[in-house]
Amino acid sequence: MRPALVMIAIVVLAAACRPPETQGGSAGGLVISVHTEAQPQLGTSPLRIVVERDGEVVTGAEVSVTGDMTHAGMVPVIREAAELEPGVYVADDFEFTMAGDWILTADVRLPDGGRATGEARTSVGGN
Repeated sequence: MRPALVMIAIVVLAAACRPPETQGGSAGGLVISVHTEAQPQLGTSPLRIVVERDGEVVTGAEVSVTGDMTHAGMVPVIREAAELEPGVYVADDFEFTMAGDWILTADVRLPDGGRATGEARTSVGGN
């Protein structure tokens, strides 16, 4: 393989492995934000999900969070989040099982039956 092609392949692969800087999602006036309580480390770390519509909190939603890494080869971590206060849902028992880059996806079922998702990306350090 030519050196120029090898260099292009390395640059493309390196860019593909780096997670984009995103926190949450929005659609139709609905905003879902996913937050870690602190810089995540291996082990249990609470996740906080805020659900708002047109600037007002959304209460009574059912929220689950799926954590997956940016590479293949691991079992996703799935937890239910409980409403801690109006519009704020917490998954106290979320467990980061590996160090590296993670994608956290909040699946929200709204009281009116609608569904929406929000996504955040984070990096987990080792202990």
